[in-house]
Amino acid sequence: MKKVLMVASESSHFKNFHLPYIKRLLDDGVKVHTASNGKFAFGETVHTQLGFKKKLISPANLGVIVKLAKLIRKERYDAVYTNSTLAGFVGRAAAILSGVKAVECRHICHGYLFNDDGSARSRVYLTFEKLVRRRTDLLAVMNADDLEIARTHKLGREIVFLDGMGLDADKLPLLSEKEIRRKKEELGQPSGGLLFLCVGEFSQRKNQASIIRAFASLKRTDCRLIFAGSGELLEECRALAAELGIAEKTAFLGHCTEMNALYRACGCLISASRFEGLPFNVMEALYCGENVIVSDVKGNRDLAADSVYPYNDDRYLAQLMESALPGNGKNTLPERYLLENALEKNIRLLRLL
Repeated sequence: MKKVLMVASESSHFKNFHLPYIKRLLDDGVKVHTASNGKFAFGETVHTQLGFKKKLISPANLGVIVKLAKLIRKERYDAVYTNSTLAGFVGRAAAILSGVKAVECRHICHGYLFNDDGSARSRVYLTFEKLVRRRTDLLAVMNADDLEIARTHKLGREIVFLDGMGLDADKLPLLSEKEIRRKKEELGQPSGGLLFLCVGEFSQRKNQASIIRAFASLKRTDCRLIFAGSGELLEECRALAAELGIAEKTAFLGHCTEMNALYRACGCLISASRFEGLPFNVMEALYCGENVIVSDVKGNRDLAADSVYPYNDDRYLAQLMESALPGNGKNTLPERYLLENALEKNIRLLRLL
């Protein structure tokens, strides 16, 4: 019986991206093991908790490499699937350390955290990717820029392109006008006007401070700014909004589990990210019929050709927000990004079965 290991730094990654794939594997009789920070349980999946630290070069991650190597040596998997930067390097390094040459390493890049621009940042990240490229039997990328990086630096023996992991449209059903109106009232915009929405972890990469500065400079008075997400920079951003005098026009909702009503109540999504893979928040917003304003970075560019701006240009962002209109509520996401179209194609490309 075939047996595979899926590795991610956080168990939420499996919940957000891999449940349909894990279910498909289990239904076909494949033994599925998972490994990550935190608990994870799904069907007959066997889970191992790991102590990943976010900083790639943290000594604690060396211990994770050793633990994973022992697991690979013991279980003799047919394939190890790694995800994103941290777990991607740790998992492939563990495969090397295990000495089990028969196990295939297949890495799913959800977005390189660098551009191929010769900067110190890119050199550091590229060095780590190059250290494990000979143990990368299959590399999957999700945007045009990362595909070019992967091919230029030969970061995998075989390189394939995915249209993301697939957006599950069943989680974003249409709502009645009454339900949408009720949500707008909860957000402090009962009638007319525009709700700007930003979704994601508060971090340097997501760059929420830029949105706050741009919003504070607006002349229009018919809008509010809604943030959904948590993270280490949340309180710093909240303080910035207060300092700029827009605390009453902003809402920091923290981590939200029910996003559908939020997307459908808000008229315009803003992403100010410095780097992306293929952003789920932009896909979800497009599916729910929102307009989007996004930074001109990889991943964002693949999804939204209009209303893009340089991520470090607060003034240009403010201009786009000044003239922004709410979306019409009609799906504008290309069908290839939907789970129903992506699942079987990805299973084939990733050689899951």
